[in-house]
Amino acid sequence: MTITHTVSDPARHYIKTVDLFKNGQKILSEDYTSQPTLATFTRSYQLNATAGDVIAAKATCVIAGSRSAEITVAEKRLAIQSASSLPLDKIKLPPGFKIEIYAENLTYPRSMTMSPNGTLFIGTRQPFELLDSGELSPVYAIKDENGNGKAEPGEIRIVDMLKNPNGVAFHDGALYVAEIDRILRYDGIESRLDSPPEPAVVKELPYYILHGWRYIRFGPDGKLYIAMGANCNVCTHDDPLNATIVRMNPDGTGMEVYARGVRNSVGMDWDPRTGELWFTDNGRDELGNDVPSDELNHAPVPGLDFGFPYCHSGSIPDPDLGSDESYVCHEKVPPAWCLGPHVAPLGMRFYTSSMFPSEYQNCVFIAEHGSWNRDTPIGYRVAAVRIDNNTAIGHEIFAEGWLENGIAWGRPVDVEVAKDGSLLVSDDLAQVVYRIYFTEASVPGHSWISRLAQVIYMI
Repeated sequence: MTITHTVSDPARHYIKTVDLFKNGQKILSEDYTSQPTLATFTRSYQLNATAGDVIAAKATCVIAGSRSAEITVAEKRLAIQSASSLPLDKIKLPPGFKIEIYAENLTYPRSMTMSPNGTLFIGTRQPFELLDSGELSPVYAIKDENGNGKAEPGEIRIVDMLKNPNGVAFHDGALYVAEIDRILRYDGIESRLDSPPEPAVVKELPYYILHGWRYIRFGPDGKLYIAMGANCNVCTHDDPLNATIVRMNPDGTGMEVYARGVRNSVGMDWDPRTGELWFTDNGRDELGNDVPSDELNHAPVPGLDFGFPYCHSGSIPDPDLGSDESYVCHEKVPPAWCLGPHVAPLGMRFYTSSMFPSEYQNCVFIAEHGSWNRDTPIGYRVAAVRIDNNTAIGHEIFAEGWLENGIAWGRPVDVEVAKDGSLLVSDDLAQVVYRIYFTEASVPGHSWISRLAQVIYMI
């Protein structure tokens, strides 16, 4: 959307609010504190629309006045570009790594989990404006039966159609699926993919739309961990489960809060060397382009408080809820690593396989979904954080290129290590799963001839 709004001082005279409507119903409202140029205000908004829908926009000036316009979606359905046309050549990777499409024609693929037998289960979630619409989306099961590193259409099955089944986890032959307000279990699922069983309801959960798309994982203690995002940008809450990570037994009993002060975690994993929990967390909005930072956190024991809503990035008191007089940030657990402002870190995994070079062993890969309201977009990539002796010691960008000139054509959501050691990355904008793999033959000096020459030279 481009709005012509000529001003002399864009810091004082600017487009304050943009409201978007679909078929007369408001679906999105954004507030701003400046406009980027003297003459125009340009922003991109992600909407879901079909033929015949009327999309309207209203722009309101901070001083006075507003302007509206509308369009009607044409008969040809709006669609993301096909997987075959995705510009994978623009993805930058370290030497020796390559990327390809693993699975395509998926519906908003989000969280992933891999069974010990190599079945990949994928949860999905509707776009934000449709979260409370009641529309259903699939839970996928993918088994690469011919081992060619790509899921053919016949290898992609739908386990069930549910309301925002974002979280998936696998335990003792059963698939666990998290909708916003409940946890379901599909027993013996791998032998019943052609005719999935009716699920058992394991646990009822509070129904919160904002940050309510649940992320779940089983820990090394055999318990199911659930991220319970805060039902707000920043606020206090009467519900003791709000802004926490909880854990419970596989049958839903014994629920307890494991970590507090966690605004919105959509990714967690355990260090294979220590069994200790690490998780991502998304920082609050509306403090500016560059604060606070999103986080990678370390919770080696239960009962820790990571500061939300009073403290952000470990050292920034909330201007509305905290102050140096009433709250001391150093009393709470600081981030293990600050990942950057508004990068939106979601799924994460420790890499424990053998395909990648040894320097990536036990490295944490993190999918950065990307900013939605930063003046200059950031994220839309896969990052890597190195962990040594229970301490994060380095941060680098592993894969990037989904963001071009401020416009994203892809948004990484989750990562999972495949049976062959490649890294799978889900993308709910391009609606695919990628496969990132390493081949020594493509790295100068890494072919067997080069290695033999080096050995001869050393001798």
